[in-house]
Amino acid sequence: MADPTFDQISASTLADMAQDIVYDEFFVEGSLQRKLRASGALDEYLGGTIMQEPFQYNRVSGGAIAPGSDVTVIQKQILAATAFTPKLYVEQVPMNLWQTNVVNSGPAARVKLADLYMSNAVQALNTDLGIDFYRHGQAAPSGVGDNRVVFINGAAEAMNDGITSSWDGNYFPYYGGQLRNGVIGNVLNSIPIWFGDQLGNTGQISYKSIVEMYLNCVQEPEIGVCNKALYSYLLERQEPKQNFAQEKDASIGLVGLKFLNSYIHVDKLCPSTKYGQILPSGLSQTTAIQPAAFTSSPAPSSISNLPAGVTINPGEVIFFFRTAGWKIRPTTDEEYNFNFTPPIRTQTNPDLIVMFLKAGINFYCPSPRDNCHGYGAGF
Repeated sequence: MADPTFDQISASTLADMAQDIVYDEFFVEGSLQRKLRASGALDEYLGGTIMQEPFQYNRVSGGAIAPGSDVTVIQKQILAATAFTPKLYVEQVPMNLWQTNVVNSGPAARVKLADLYMSNAVQALNTDLGIDFYRHGQAAPSGVGDNRVVFINGAAEAMNDGITSSWDGNYFPYYGGQLRNGVIGNVLNSIPIWFGDQLGNTGQISYKSIVEMYLNCVQEPEIGVCNKALYSYLLERQEPKQNFAQEKDASIGLVGLKFLNSYIHVDKLCPSTKYGQILPSGLSQTTAIQPAAFTSSPAPSSISNLPAGVTINPGEVIFFFRTAGWKIRPTTDEEYNFNFTPPIRTQTNPDLIVMFLKAGINFYCPSPRDNCHGYGAGF
């Protein structure tokens, strides 16, 4: 028997179908995208060779002195900048006009294939961005094992300190083209936290470890994001006088675990060793959803608890975001602002047209230190 059982014409034009209803058994919605939209992270990109973000990394000279003392006046550089480039995402929408205009038409067309393809492309683009947001968008210099320079600059590279492996196995000496731990010191650093043991195995998640990770953020985050596995571990874990309670986050209309001044939500697109196995295998055609084992960096921060140079089982991952400090930078150009191109006809097939859904965009964080992520969690 053919797999899938029905071709798309048979699946969409049978007369006994309920009209206009197609059950979506493929895409999933992400809570983080909701929060980013609600927090005002949208900042339209008006053009230019780079997206430049100035930041202070030093202070002026000064301090206590004895009265009447001479001072040596030194003008210090206190300002630097990170720079990011727009990234291009394209979804392909090919359609056979004979199918869409002749066969899938009239009273028999219970589902319009043309509309279905276009809505599918929109969902695909949102899903690609939602999955890639947890990864990185750098080439493969020292510390970075996979070249993802065409992707958005996501959380794995932002929430890093240049020496400690993030959940994806990479560590990122540069952020936004700026060297970490050099002249600017540690002001662009966010130290990943390892929940496992010193042999690289996953460790038991606890209220204590989540509190410490939360307090690693310089400014308080508003949202914690994890997958279903880690969320269930938190619900099942009770320590003396410490409980996680579920409440509704009114800003996005979702129930989460109230934790200090934030909420922890499930995001089905968040990396997960356990639940990554049950998501549709083709949900992303370019990015692996499941974390993979890796060898940890040679000199991780002692604060991270990560052992050096051992095989790491990433387990389950959790992120804390101060979403108001993130930037979503879509271009204002109509061609690349989540719009479909006009249909393009092929020269060799009179029935085939192609449209493209295009987005010029990037995601990045000017203040990585207000965010933190941890991995290696088990029950």
